[in-house]
Amino acid sequence: MVQQLSLFSSIDDKSYDLFIATMNTVSGNPPILYAKVSTVWIPNPSLQIEGANSKGQLVEKTRIKVSTDIPLSMLQQDSSSEPLNTDAIDHTILKTFQDSNMPINFKTLQDMMHGTDRINDEKQNAWCLSISDIPAAGNNRKVSMQTINESILLSHVGSNSNIETIMNELGYIFQYQYVTIGTRFNLKHNLILELQKIWNITESSKKQITKGGFLIKAFINVDKATDIDKMNLTESVLLNLQKELQGYITLAVPDRKSMDSRLVID
Repeated sequence: MVQQLSLFSSIDDKSYDLFIATMNTVSGNPPILYAKVSTVWIPNPSLQIEGANSKGQLVEKTRIKVSTDIPLSMLQQDSSSEPLNTDAIDHTILKTFQDSNMPINFKTLQDMMHGTDRINDEKQNAWCLSISDIPAAGNNRKVSMQTINESILLSHVGSNSNIETIMNELGYIFQYQYVTIGTRFNLKHNLILELQKIWNITESSKKQITKGGFLIKAFINVDKATDIDKMNLTESVLLNLQKELQGYITLAVPDRKSMDSRLVID
């Protein structure tokens, strides 16, 4: 379990080169290209799930996010084309993703979820299972603070096993999935800044919800919420970055309700 302190912002497509150059100077490190698919799961409504634990405390139903990395060789505009040479791919490929077309074959994503992926031959995908609380409340908060619990699932454990089977056995069913492609900067004090393009995808629709721009997320994970000194230091690091980029982009605290993974109980 970690406490994630974060700030968010956005830029338009035309500002990409300037932002990359700025963060190169600020961080002293080149951007790291990454791609991942995230699947979201909800409790199976056909199962009877108790609304309280053994102590009589209310248990809220919440979504679970399960994510895995997508090989960069699969980044391609045309689903019929051959996989790209990973060595030839860098962060500039993000500038080509300005429309809603998802640069990854939908069938590839389905194969990854159903355990039929053979992109890496004998290598199997490890999935990160994540459960998050709604960020801490408070009108005077300068950064978003959210508790996140994570664990690693290996989709190849057991015969004929895949991530869908594992989640169904846990009492969860698939709700939706999305793809994130972006660049990441590693700064001092474990500060990470990500620039993201996001697609909401179904078999019949591939909609880029960041069309026309990029989502910016700056965050630091703190192992213990009780480590007050580390929490205060982390907050000051984020606020220093906010101040350093002031006048160019505005890093701010988002609406906490937009980061709430709890399900509405009918």
